[in-house]
Amino acid sequence: MTDKKFQRFGKYLILDHLVDGGMAKICRARFLGEQANKMVVVKMVQPQFSNDEAFVRMFQDELNITFGMLHPNIMQVYDYGKTNGQLYTAMEYIHGANLKQYLDRLKEKKVVFPVEISSYIISQVCLGLHYAHTFTDKLTGKPYNIVHRDISPHNIMLTYDGAVKVIDFGIAKANTNSEATQAGTIKGKLSYLAPEYLDGLELDARYDEFAVGITLWELLCSRKLFQASNDLAVLKQIQACKIVPPSQINPSVPKELDAIVMKALSKDRANRYDNLDQLNRALVRFLYSQYPDFNASDLSTFSEDLFKTEIQSDKAKFVEYGNIDTNVYIEDMKKEDSKTGKISKKEVGIKVQAEERLKIREIDFSEESSQVIGLEIELKGTEKTGTRKAGRSAGPAAATSITKSVKQAPSSTVAKKNEKDKTNPSRVISKKQAAAEAKKSNSQPIIIVIIAASLAAIAYIQSDMVESIMGINVYKMIHGEEVTRGISSLPTNKKPQEADVEVPKVVAQFEGKVVLSGVDVTMEVYIDGTKFDYVGSGLKVPMDKDVVVLIKKPGFQPFTSTVNLTKEKDSSVINVPELERARNGLLTTSLNYTAGSVLVYEESGVMVERGLPIRDLQIPEGSYHAKIVNPILGTEKKVDFHIEENKKFFLE
Repeated sequence: MTDKKFQRFGKYLILDHLVDGGMAKICRARFLGEQANKMVVVKMVQPQFSNDEAFVRMFQDELNITFGMLHPNIMQVYDYGKTNGQLYTAMEYIHGANLKQYLDRLKEKKVVFPVEISSYIISQVCLGLHYAHTFTDKLTGKPYNIVHRDISPHNIMLTYDGAVKVIDFGIAKANTNSEATQAGTIKGKLSYLAPEYLDGLELDARYDEFAVGITLWELLCSRKLFQASNDLAVLKQIQACKIVPPSQINPSVPKELDAIVMKALSKDRANRYDNLDQLNRALVRFLYSQYPDFNASDLSTFSEDLFKTEIQSDKAKFVEYGNIDTNVYIEDMKKEDSKTGKISKKEVGIKVQAEERLKIREIDFSEESSQVIGLEIELKGTEKTGTRKAGRSAGPAAATSITKSVKQAPSSTVAKKNEKDKTNPSRVISKKQAAAEAKKSNSQPIIIVIIAASLAAIAYIQSDMVESIMGINVYKMIHGEEVTRGISSLPTNKKPQEADVEVPKVVAQFEGKVVLSGVDVTMEVYIDGTKFDYVGSGLKVPMDKDVVVLIKKPGFQPFTSTVNLTKEKDSSVINVPELERARNGLLTTSLNYTAGSVLVYEESGVMVERGLPIRDLQIPEGSYHAKIVNPILGTEKKVDFHIEENKKFFLE
């Protein structure tokens, strides 16, 4: 990499090409300057189009719209200008993939987008688009009245870190546009047009809402909404606007989400949500009422599972790019003293004449030929990538199954300091220094107490780890008994001492294999109460004993199966049926609990710990014998509660 010669484009070092299009070339690049470690995307317009009046006009229209916008759900434009006869824009680099690529990857695995992930993605799209729709020029106070007009899975990017970005305002409609759309022109992808477009009505934010609704429908159903053998047939489908609710294709879609999707896809735009802020609020209410444990980080885990190979490859590539010696390119740039700046009509030779304006037809048919006709889709996959399931987490019980290590700083630092002070009896300090040291020494007991309490809490929660390292069972020491919890145990190599009680070791022979058919990325797999990551190749289980396999999915009844493998039959295939929807109620607790208190109870054969207080937590109906534990104070209280379907239980 150090010997390779890179192309410099103005103040950017071109690293590689992402897209080589007919009109523009999109590249990854490094900014050459004080922020030399910043990676961006540079869109370089081909020279023949950089001097085309109509194209430059469209280019400037896009800049007028996007350059002033700043929102976490919209790709940011950093810079623009003209270098070496080529127009360019420098934009935020999004390390991820677009929704179309996600859909294609999931189809390969014969699974669909999880309902909660789909709802979250579209809610973020709504946030970005509502910002654009209501964007106002701060310097003039004038609204832009932006309509994106090209929302589709292609123009929604997901970073591998879990962020959602709307991109490509290239054909957006706004007050700043230099010319109106000409009659007979179709702008946008054919399959994402709204009925009012075909009726010739003036477009507003509800036009984008219809495209957002189509995108959500396609995420839930894993197929195109409007598709046919030819363009005219597609247009007729859009005009008829007879849409099947997603749940009729994907039974895992709740009726509440059906209602949201169908409202956004109303043929009469007056029946849709008034704006995308309202659609976002409806999606968020649905998401956290049905999946209260959903967290935005679940999208990151989901992305990492699907694109693990690409992420690993990029990681190595980025390190190589970071090792490039940019000094020679910076010096070359200074010598050239290139001038970049805002495009002027004089610079590119634009002569706007109304009678010479061009009609531009922009229709994207590139995706139509690869679509599948029909309503039936395969909802069950037999394999899953990655190491963690996307969707609702199992709560604190799942979180605490991750081994935490505590690194203690050596105490020799303090000893060395004291020894140094003793060897310097003549050291003289000022009053100011003395006051500072006194203040520092007074604060040390408080810091020590805080650190001790934190270590005690960790030792309590990870008692298995502490026991394996130090031979002390903190949980048993506090409560006087062993308690089965949903926390993974660590193997211990500790040899029992004379004063210890020797516990017989049970060595499991992991010789059998269980293969699960019908498991998708939203499901959690437990073997005898311990959570495992299922990747499709099977799970190793003990021989000659009953092993309980538990499959859980947020919002559905769990599935259990018991297998007993022997030398004669050392493998088994379990077909996981379509799960029934769970009958849940809500649990709410009092707010009067001391910090650190947790509710411990068993749910579907797994011990669960929930931090207190709790508000409207969805729990399967049934009676529960639980306890409230505070590991810091060492207190414990037994409690019972009963959950009924669609009812709330208040726990004092």
